Amino acid sequence: MSALDLISTASDPTFAGRVMMLMFKVAQAVASEATTEPNHDARVSYSQGIFRGQEQPQNVAAHVISSNPTIGATIESAPEQKGANVPDADIEFALSSIWTARALAFAAA
Repeated sequence: MSALDLISTASDPTFAGRVMMLMFKVAQAVASEATTEPNHDARVSYSQGIFRGQEQPQNVAAHVISSNPTIGATIESAPEQKGANVPDADIEFALSSIWTARALAFAAA
């Protein structure tokens, strides 16, 4: 495992762009979720920041990669692809998995 390969992928404009598009998809789903969902207010507030362009896709890409061993392993299996071999569904799953943590971190700021 090379952190350099993971950093290179998170910094790649195409991979970060994919993350950004999927961030909007997850943000829309969160904005439409039931108000009874745990941490709903923080999650929606974070989604609103996404809609306003207040998040850095490369930063989120690094979080996606570091939080999901499947994505990390896929990148490491062919680092020259810079994440092109990572399915969108895996990125979306990872985003959904980290959404509350990111929302709470921004709410605390």
